Amino acid sequence: MNYKPSYQIIHILSLMVVIISLHSFIITHHPIFNNNQFILKTFAKESNGLQLDEKLIQDEQLLVKEMLGVSSSNNNNNINNQEKEIVEEKNKQDTEKQEIKVKEENKDNKEKNKEEEKGTKIKESEEYDDSWTKADQDLITKYNYRNLAIPKVYQNAPHGESYKFNKTNPNDMIQLDETKKDYVFTKQNEDGSWRIDFGRPRIDIFTKDAGILDDTQILQENMTKSGIQSWNYSELKEIGYWYKPTDWKNVEVTLIFKLLDSARSKGEEHALSVVTRSISHSENYDGKDEPPFYCGGSSYHTNISNEGQVRMKKEQYHVNYDREKYNPDVYLGNLYDRIIGFKAMVYNLNDTAVKLEIWVDVENGGKGPYKKLHELIDNGDWGDSMKECSAETESQAITWGSPVIIIKTNDFKYDLYDVEVREIIPPTTK
Repeated sequence: MNYKPSYQIIHILSLMVVIISLHSFIITHHPIFNNNQFILKTFAKESNGLQLDEKLIQDEQLLVKEMLGVSSSNNNNNINNQEKEIVEEKNKQDTEKQEIKVKEENKDNKEKNKEEEKGTKIKESEEYDDSWTKADQDLITKYNYRNLAIPKVYQNAPHGESYKFNKTNPNDMIQLDETKKDYVFTKQNEDGSWRIDFGRPRIDIFTKDAGILDDTQILQENMTKSGIQSWNYSELKEIGYWYKPTDWKNVEVTLIFKLLDSARSKGEEHALSVVTRSISHSENYDGKDEPPFYCGGSSYHTNISNEGQVRMKKEQYHVNYDREKYNPDVYLGNLYDRIIGFKAMVYNLNDTAVKLEIWVDVENGGKGPYKKLHELIDNGDWGDSMKECSAETESQAITWGSPVIIIKTNDFKYDLYDVEVREIIPPTTK
């Protein structure tokens, strides 16, 4: 059957009207439908039923597509763009999910690291308290002692009392209070040390259990109020302490200091002394006091002189000393302007004997190692006046503990870098 071109054109136009009507209907009821794709498919289906001149049909189809603004390439591009957008959106969502997951994992890791770090610090603290320690050379410089871990010679006693110098505020008001002495801790130096000026400074360091005691409390006739167990040496030997069972008895005391000036003579009293096992040095002997408060001065003194010599003293009561001579085999030389580490050890060998030791580091500024320079054993045969305070013998050893350690100097000007007091396990070697 042959059709004329005019008839063909009319037929195509009619077909377009039908297509446009269907297009409008579909847009209204199915907005997500691909409009261009629908038109092209419909047009292609209908045009396949026509037996037209191939070139004419192609020209007319092209004309219709141009009128509708449709092309096969555009159609493919639209499809590709849609697929690309879907893929990009999915990738974006996956990326966001991954980022959220990473953030949550990082948060969990940070919390885990904090807990591990906290556990490590606790472990390090426990190790410091309960095991041997050495100075960490990476933490300190020659003149900075803020991070110095003082090397131990003897191990800590389980649950024993201890004291560590407060390098920021020495008068911690817990174990130490020298606020009334204007020549003690007068200033903090740039290297972290604290200045102790001339005079006769005494620095009293108490156990935590005792707290800061003063002589007004200690020197009372009513011992129930004072807390002192007895002034009788025979009784104190049996009781084992002046004030409380937690009193310091077997101790390792460490001082790190630098001597700046002193009475520059080799005098008897020009020395730094660590005083142990006493309760009070306020009342001098007069033979009449009751109770005999002067008996509170019974103590052991470990000395290092401004000339670099060492020795021990036994104070039988206040004031009555029995001094040994300076050790002739020990001479450390001039101590001025040198940072010195000095350790005083006092511990019982048994119920009747006490051992005293002096350890020193003059080469590494107190960072160690420490060397034992001198020792002495009081077997109850040192002294001649202990019966004044009702001791069993005139030379009875001072075997009872005390709540206070005293750092004592006469006519010394020095910088104090660090102090440590520890209750120790007495070594078995004698």
